[in-house]
Amino acid sequence: MKLELFPFQLKFKHAFKIAHGIRTTTDVVYVRITLDKVVGWGEATLPPYLPETQQSVIEFLSKVDITGIQIPYNPFEIFKEMDARYPGNLSAKAALDMALWDLKARMENHTIGELLRIPSKPFPLCTYTLGVSSFDEMRTKVNEADRFGFELFKIKLNGRNDFQTVENLRKLTHKPFAIDVNQGWKTIGEAEGAISAIERFDPVLIEQPLPVGNEEVMQQLMAKFQIPFYADESCQTLKDVEQLPDYFDGINIKLMKCGGISPAVAMIERARALGLSVLIGCMSESSVGCTAASHLTPLADYADLDGPYLITNDPFSGMLVEQGAIKVNPLVQKVPL
Repeated sequence: MKLELFPFQLKFKHAFKIAHGIRTTTDVVYVRITLDKVVGWGEATLPPYLPETQQSVIEFLSKVDITGIQIPYNPFEIFKEMDARYPGNLSAKAALDMALWDLKARMENHTIGELLRIPSKPFPLCTYTLGVSSFDEMRTKVNEADRFGFELFKIKLNGRNDFQTVENLRKLTHKPFAIDVNQGWKTIGEAEGAISAIERFDPVLIEQPLPVGNEEVMQQLMAKFQIPFYADESCQTLKDVEQLPDYFDGINIKLMKCGGISPAVAMIERARALGLSVLIGCMSESSVGCTAASHLTPLADYADLDGPYLITNDPFSGMLVEQGAIKVNPLVQKVPL
């Protein structure tokens, strides 16, 4: 079994602005595992507001020895052992985990979803993310999303001109939309004021309205408003799920946050047991990361796997959105790395 690493930089079609800041590119490291000429791919996606870098991913994965893996192997067991032995580095772990799942699926002539015994349908609607934008920028992005077949939007807010931003969206489309604040409302008063102003537009959910650490204050928002609230930054790994049912209605699970497909499955199972809704999200990954996550989406209420549609230089093709919903397609490398 051979492990190879490929640093790469994804380029956004439009500057991507959220409450954390603005960026035009995202660094990634692709992981390729080869066994008997069969190849599995993974991806570590590294937005600058997270602690991992290309260098840290490469250093971490360079010390992980996969040569002793016995065939057939169980990715769940490999992740469990790796996570116990090496703390942190969850994006790097996610890349290795999804590559192992991809390799196993190809070797056994199944999809990842089939290996996990996940029903092949129905697949949920997938959001098209609109970063903080002017009206003209938003119009361009909405038109692109319509051409791609999206039926659900996610609009980013940052605590400034939020009502105007949502009103602009409603001038451009009557399709349903979610709101993602990325901790942009800093106080309960700010959150209540913003939600009171924009609830007339009927968002389907609001994601991470307050900074991490304000979970108990979330109870006030849940008592006052009927809009479902989803945790994102407040929900990183399985241990976080246990703390959230009193403070959120649902959680956003991202492979980059939790460490890959293996821990994501456990998070979904536990969230459902606790009565939480589930959104399968991404960090603007290319087709590698989003295709890996797409296999889990029949277990979710919503998907936010629009990364391949937001970038200009995806080296791969894979999952698609058709009539607004996720469609799983085989992952194919388009250009050399």
